[in-house]
Amino acid sequence: MKIIPLSIAALLSTTTLGISAGFEVLQPHRAIYNVSLENAEDRSGIKGMSGRIVYEVKGNECEGISIRYRFVTTIKTDRDAFTTDQQTATYESPDGKEFSFETKSFVNEQADQKISGNATLGQNGINVKLKGDTPRDLELGDGIFTTTHLVEILNNAKKGERFLTHDVFDGSGDADKVLNSASVIGAPREIEKPLDGENSDIQTQLEGKKAWPVTMSYFNKNQDNSGEALPIYEASFLLYANGLTRQLKMKYPDYVLQAALTKIEYFDNKACKLEN
Repeated sequence: MKIIPLSIAALLSTTTLGISAGFEVLQPHRAIYNVSLENAEDRSGIKGMSGRIVYEVKGNECEGISIRYRFVTTIKTDRDAFTTDQQTATYESPDGKEFSFETKSFVNEQADQKISGNATLGQNGINVKLKGDTPRDLELGDGIFTTTHLVEILNNAKKGERFLTHDVFDGSGDADKVLNSASVIGAPREIEKPLDGENSDIQTQLEGKKAWPVTMSYFNKNQDNSGEALPIYEASFLLYANGLTRQLKMKYPDYVLQAALTKIEYFDNKACKLEN
């Protein structure tokens, strides 16, 4: 099962520190979400699903951004129940040109899959070096990485732009392809009461802050993403100016999950240290 690609990103800009991908807009934090099943098609075989996402952002515009998230779910079918556990760690360099990733997945605490590697963005696009028992070098063409992607959405939202597309590499799946993404950004609004599944503490922490409703759809690159084509994955959420997300909905071909924000912990936003 693919974890929601909560990307992050920006238009390259020149600062006194050199080239930066705009990561200074992001507030380091840890967010916890309770996950529940909204609906499932009969063909999925899923009768129930619940779980939790822990999403953690650390770093700054000088060090780069590290993201860790863990997605644990319990899935019930007609015949049995089982638990999946996906643990992902990524790092993106300050200029948005280097990306490292590692994903480990478990089923009922037994190792299922591990993917890790490094990717670089050069003149000929994204080059990936996969690690493991059968290392491979891949050339995937043009694209950006996940942290750059979310900051790009934030920048466009602040300018009042409502639609953008990008080719994105996030290291998910077999880490062997770039996906085309199409993002729709709504008008910003303030949430005046706790949303479904939230508590009053969440509302208090976000009181007076506006968020943009965002829907991100992902398509295979060889797929026409016109109105007739269905995305392979879609995520919608409320996006705050500091990168925090709320009211997540994750749409897969056979089922839909929703995730309620239940806890926010902000980390110190360390300023860059200038070298003499």
